[in-house]
Amino acid sequence: GRAATIAVGMTLQAIPFLLLGVAVAELIEAYVSPSLIARVFPTNPLASVFAALVAAFLLPVCDCSAVPIFRSLLRKGVPLSAATTLMLASPAINPLVIASTYYAFGSWSLVGARVGLSVIVAVSVGMSMLVAAPAALRETGYDAHADGCGCSDGCEVPDRSVSGVLAATGRSFGRILPFLLGGVAASTLAQVLWPVSSLLSGLPAWGALALMMGAGFALSLCSSSDAVIARSLASLAPAGALMGFMVYGPMMDVKNVALLASQFRGAFVARLFATVTVIAACVVGGAWWMGVLS
Repeated sequence: GRAATIAVGMTLQAIPFLLLGVAVAELIEAYVSPSLIARVFPTNPLASVFAALVAAFLLPVCDCSAVPIFRSLLRKGVPLSAATTLMLASPAINPLVIASTYYAFGSWSLVGARVGLSVIVAVSVGMSMLVAAPAALRETGYDAHADGCGCSDGCEVPDRSVSGVLAATGRSFGRILPFLLGGVAASTLAQVLWPVSSLLSGLPAWGALALMMGAGFALSLCSSSDAVIARSLASLAPAGALMGFMVYGPMMDVKNVALLASQFRGAFVARLFATVTVIAACVVGGAWWMGVLS
């Protein structure tokens, strides 16, 4: 019974955001020209990463929405470093997350720490993509229908009618939904079999950080609600470990990896996972060790 409740709740929470992300991605595909993207995201890597951060602050998207938008931006020619920064930062620093974090903790200094550390991690991972950038997109699945075109003979121009955009959104949503449901199932198992609160007692600082980052990954909470869960663990987990949960979880979780695996090469997904994990652990752990998080 508890597993079913968790699974249904997580699915109902995730689907509207996933649908929003797919719809935004298809609107970008249909209406945003590469020349406009080029103006918003300059070719200079540092400038385009900065533009991605500004966009991340403005886009109220959950991590489920970020992956389809990421793919659409890449296909429009946005640099991988900027698109990666936007994908990782937007679920962690957008207005909804800032509001929910303040609502949960009532502390602007904690909100500032969460946003600041998330920005450092997202930019660091984005800039790492400039070093031997992997080929991210799959070569398969590039038929007209997969790309949201309205015809079957490899057309260049997507269908810009309302019905065409809605049809493309429906196709993309249907393709991605099974991966989301797989992620929800894995996360539900983790929540039922892995009681975080009982595991936290007596752990050293690095162990608590690792456990809470692992919990953020496994529980796959929507980033607009994870602060409320973190607050419920505040009496059990030290501040640095809670911050690991709130910085790492929105960027990398079971749902996200499942969605990424449905759209991108395995080597890219593995590299992204490893890079985000190591950088987040170093950034949050370093801030905790220096006394920034208390």
